[in-house]
Amino acid sequence: MKSCVGSDWCRYGQQDSVQLAIDLELRYRGLRAPHKIKLGVSGCARECAEARGKDVGVIATEKGWNLYVAGNGGMTPKHAQLLASDLDKETLIRYIDRFLIYYIRTADRLQRTAPWVESLGLDHVREVVCEDSLGLAEEFEAAMQRHVANYKCEWKGVLEDPDKLSRFVSFVNAPDAVDSTVTFTERAGRKVPVSIGIPRVRS
Repeated sequence: MKSCVGSDWCRYGQQDSVQLAIDLELRYRGLRAPHKIKLGVSGCARECAEARGKDVGVIATEKGWNLYVAGNGGMTPKHAQLLASDLDKETLIRYIDRFLIYYIRTADRLQRTAPWVESLGLDHVREVVCEDSLGLAEEFEAAMQRHVANYKCEWKGVLEDPDKLSRFVSFVNAPDAVDSTVTFTERAGRKVPVSIGIPRVRS
């Protein structure tokens, strides 16, 4: 999730992009998908959060939010495409829920949203997400609600489980052995690794 500073901190901001970004991050964290999912929220058309380079991008308008989908960077960059305009927050979240669940259920393994939307066509995706052409919107929203209700932080679970926590040692077969190749020091109240430096290459 990437956000600009939004209307509270920028004179150009149309909406509170920071709060929306927090809400979306908390809603979609831990979501299992065919590939990574990147989201961005920009508070105005100047696009400081680069939302049009994300799988789900949201850009504020005077009337609400524009929803863009299927963007990505990397070796084959794609601009996200406009799915719906001037949405209120509730409708925006419903559409994102539907889009993500539809993607999760129909995309190939390791397929990003850009090639997935390209294979289906943006108009088809818009019909499914915004117009409920398949009659699955209620099911998609319920599936996302189950995800939100059942989310648990896996790392918190590890910290609370001594058995799982015991696996985080240098050598699993010799848990009490110290790895002599790694040393730590304290800097600004934090434990940090000591750099071993860059080895010299003989010419």
